Amino acid sequence: VYGPESSELALLTTKLAARETMDAYCICSNGSENTCRKLMYGLEYAEAGIDVPGKARPISDPEAMGFALEKATALTLVGNNQPIDEEALMTLLNNSGRYLSKIVLISKIGVTEAKPSFLGGNIMTKILESEKFIRSMAESKNIQFSIVRVGNLKGGGPGDSGNDFGLSKAYYNAIFDLVEAQVTMSHDRFTLGVECSQGDPLQPPNNFVALQTRSSFDPCPTDTNRINAGAACVAAMLAEKPIEFSVGSAKGEAPPSMEEWFEMLSDL
Repeated sequence: VYGPESSELALLTTKLAARETMDAYCICSNGSENTCRKLMYGLEYAEAGIDVPGKARPISDPEAMGFALEKATALTLVGNNQPIDEEALMTLLNNSGRYLSKIVLISKIGVTEAKPSFLGGNIMTKILESEKFIRSMAESKNIQFSIVRVGNLKGGGPGDSGNDFGLSKAYYNAIFDLVEAQVTMSHDRFTLGVECSQGDPLQPPNNFVALQTRSSFDPCPTDTNRINAGAACVAAMLAEKPIEFSVGSAKGEAPPSMEEWFEMLSDL
């Protein structure tokens, strides 16, 4: 999993992939491995300083990355906030082995209808251009390409109190804005349901609406819980065929199981 601009979602996706018995690695910045372990599995796990078999593994060492890429069957790119760096993508693909058969991109809802602003390009058009580049690279290497579209991300933990879906309590402890902390924790308690739609049919909210919903944990088709964003990506990795779908939020006190994800995607 590679996603330097959305590190929490990248770590969560890696953790959920490991939960589904995948050999899962997350590329992180040099020296941040223990911080990543703490976010995924808690302080006690991180203090041991080792990666237990069956758990997600943060890696930054070139040798470790080369080993992971050589045997990788799927590559996840987290690009919902910023376009994926083209040079970084080329490095990842050029160092991947013959087993790589799938690329799953986490992108933004509403991107396919993005138009340049009056002064030129904006972040949405840049993400769209990035999507096109990744698709072209996947096609040139005969690799399946899937897109999971997410809205404004909320929630994402904790996963160390009898459930292993979310990040650990350390994620909550790192949120210092009171409103954001309340929304994050409430979203993880009451808004773990999912609304899925095929393709990219939704428009992102304007700035006024986005400001209003920022402090709300109510279900919204243009909000996505991080747990469900990561799980949707894992479901796309496990799917037999390439797929493109958007993930919104709904009421729910538990996220869908992987079997429920497969059922939802089969109905699209």
